[in-house]
Amino acid sequence: MNIGIPKEIAARGREIRAILLPREVKRITEEKHKVLAERGLGVRMGISDTEYREAGAVITRDRVKIFSQDIVVKLKPPLPDEFKMMHNNILFSMLHAEQNPSYVRLMEKRNVKGIAMELVKNRTGERLIQCTDIAGEQGMIMAFHLAKKSPYDCNVLVLGYGAISSGALSVAHSLGADVKILRKGEFRHIKHFIRHVDILVNGLSWPPEKRDNKEYLVTRSLLKLMNKHGIVLDLSVDHPNPVETCRPTQLSSPTYMVNGITHICIFGYPGLAPISSSGRYSRQVLHLLLKIISVKKLSRLPNYIKKAIVDPNTFEF
Repeated sequence: MNIGIPKEIAARGREIRAILLPREVKRITEEKHKVLAERGLGVRMGISDTEYREAGAVITRDRVKIFSQDIVVKLKPPLPDEFKMMHNNILFSMLHAEQNPSYVRLMEKRNVKGIAMELVKNRTGERLIQCTDIAGEQGMIMAFHLAKKSPYDCNVLVLGYGAISSGALSVAHSLGADVKILRKGEFRHIKHFIRHVDILVNGLSWPPEKRDNKEYLVTRSLLKLMNKHGIVLDLSVDHPNPVETCRPTQLSSPTYMVNGITHICIFGYPGLAPISSSGRYSRQVLHLLLKIISVKKLSRLPNYIKKAIVDPNTFEF
């Protein structure tokens, strides 16, 4: 099978990661698959085209050719102009289709089927392609940087104690912040716990029915109870989510202000550590990609991968 790996150009060029690194590309070409990599794919992380070429990839600047391969592998979904270069092929990418149905409409126009990386899970429901701990870690580092205080002078309130919060908690504890994890049974007392908080961290996975009904745990009016120069760090980046004033941002413009409170809601926090996150994603993607390209029809894929297929013909808009 022929595989195209384009450069990531999202977030006005701030997204510099590569979904596959030379070591993993070599494994793919050793299986007799052809890999076309865009010129300069990894150069912004210090990886030369020569390294990809030595791994067996064909280097090209022809983006139309890359996007017309049997399967296109990207971290971020293609931009509209990139979708126009695709036709009758497969996209293996982070799609988050429920939050971004426009991607599915573009796929429908180009007869493209997708496999959403974030939906490939094991039997216990854990994602097989993820950098959730890096996301929490990098978000917390950024929040401390913007807080105008040393970490040990910061009061941190964390909503949720799942995987996405683990990295943030690790950083906050290690730097000496005063940390409070708000348990579900304490939600009704949010007005008490949010008082004098410097950094509010949202790590909750908000149920679809609450998103649809626009139910909020932290309303706009509650922000005034936080300390001046406070920070809202939204790690879940669902929309709507438990914090009324949150909306997704990109690496190119990661923050915005509401009532004097800085909001960080980056869709793609691991991009703040591009070398580390690219290395992990590349290792995770390799195993799954080899399975995908080993079959002639998507229907023959293992069930845990088939469940991640996004077919525009059956997608409920």
